[in-house]
Amino acid sequence: MSSNDISTTEIKCVVYKASKKDETYVFIPSTTALSDLPDELMNVLGQTEKVMTLNLTPEKKMARGTAAEIITSIEKQGFHLQMPENSQINANPLPSINERFLDKNI
Repeated sequence: MSSNDISTTEIKCVVYKASKKDETYVFIPSTTALSDLPDELMNVLGQTEKVMTLNLTPEKKMARGTAAEIITSIEKQGFHLQMPENSQINANPLPSINERFLDKNI
């Protein structure tokens, strides 16, 4: 996706860390309250802790993913959920895995 596809050039957002899932964060616009997020999402996150407030622009360097992807996600659904990569899926040499045994926190 190119930056031309993004309608907003800058979003001020707040980043919260989830207590139930390691390395899981939710990015929301600073004008949005946590209570405005879907109940299903809040159940997955558990208690949250505010980590930072930042101004996102498409060019901003991010630790995981791109700022453009985060901005697009926020514009489409009102938030962006960032979860850790599952290294077991990426490192498993078997061509097929029974996914019910995989968990992001194993």
